[in-house]
Amino acid sequence: MDGSDHHQTFYDGCIRTYGAATRHMMEVWEDMTGEPMETLSGYPKDRFRKALGYFVRAMESGDASELRAELNEATENNENVKSLIEDSLAFPEKASAADIDDVPPSVFKRAIWAEAIDRAGDETVDVNLDDFLRAVVARVIDDIGWERRFNVGENRHFPRMVQWLREVEEETTWDEGVGLYLMNRASAGRVASYPTNPRTLKVRLNKDLL
Repeated sequence: MDGSDHHQTFYDGCIRTYGAATRHMMEVWEDMTGEPMETLSGYPKDRFRKALGYFVRAMESGDASELRAELNEATENNENVKSLIEDSLAFPEKASAADIDDVPPSVFKRAIWAEAIDRAGDETVDVNLDDFLRAVVARVIDDIGWERRFNVGENRHFPRMVQWLREVEEETTWDEGVGLYLMNRASAGRVASYPTNPRTLKVRLNKDLL
């Protein structure tokens, strides 16, 4: 199994868990209150956060133990869903942090392509990777319509960004050269298999090969 297969499995697994957790919360909420939740819109993790918000608000007003007991009972058969709901109720602020895994790969890669084409001049051009990725993330946030953003830097989001950059690099590799080429900032040596800091890297853009 190559990296992209692993990523897809990982990503699909996350989406399924969030979807299942949201369905559980909606069912428990309707059973307990007699009122359905409003229609939840957005990506799977956004819908999960909105459903979580109902329980967080209700628990703050005093129904905590009963609601928690009902949720636990509803999720007894699914350990992933159970731990996701329990962890999120314990730290609701973490559940609302922006997460790279919420971004569909196609959206991020589309933003990489658009930014590369915009930046590429008539001559080959080098762009510092942190600068390039900040612009890509701004496009992604705009495309998805999020209010929250994630930072570009030496953090847990960076390995996923590198993975998508390398996929675009592969897609722009021709006999004549490479349209988007990931390089060390000093232009020497091979890029590490798992780089950790965008400030040590750059991308070389060749308009004719993009």
